[in-house]
Amino acid sequence: MKYEKHFSRKRVVIYVAAMLIVTCVLSMNKFFEVRLSGEKCVTKDAPYGKEGTRAFIISYSVVTFYIPCFLTWFTFADIALNLPATPKESAHETERKIQRALLRMCAIAAIALTVCGFPAQTIYILSPFGITKIGSSLHKGFNVLVLFNSCMNPFIYYFSNQEYRKRFKELIACKKPGYYGGDMELETQVSVGE
Repeated sequence: MKYEKHFSRKRVVIYVAAMLIVTCVLSMNKFFEVRLSGEKCVTKDAPYGKEGTRAFIISYSVVTFYIPCFLTWFTFADIALNLPATPKESAHETERKIQRALLRMCAIAAIALTVCGFPAQTIYILSPFGITKIGSSLHKGFNVLVLFNSCMNPFIYYFSNQEYRKRFKELIACKKPGYYGGDMELETQVSVGE
């Protein structure tokens, strides 16, 4: 199964650019809430008030975390439900195993994102209402969990995707792509029995 079959380079660039723009727009409230005092950044009252700050924080969290998380799980459920349960031919059985392994890899990554990100985003969304406090030990601990998720993803992909594993070995060994065999085209080959 090739990535190019479903996602053209142009479509991916458009998605990434759109997300970057939306994230920047939703994060620009910080420009109005912080000022430089000597050599330190000091928080000040935002010109749009407490309600504006709440709106920015809620919008940011909903658009950059909750909606993508929901869409990931919705897509995962749709794929899992529509994946054929029984193959019609033995040639399709191998493809079905690869699809299931890829689905498993995506599910593990989605579970890690949800478990690691949900508490920190919830604390962030509740902070302007005085329910939680940014900078508390609890918030810092959950932020470490979010960072841990970023560190965990390469391992998830390494242990469940042969192509990723091969390319990673080439990168570490400073070898040219294709050194360990195969062509230059990146295909999804997921480890089935690992």
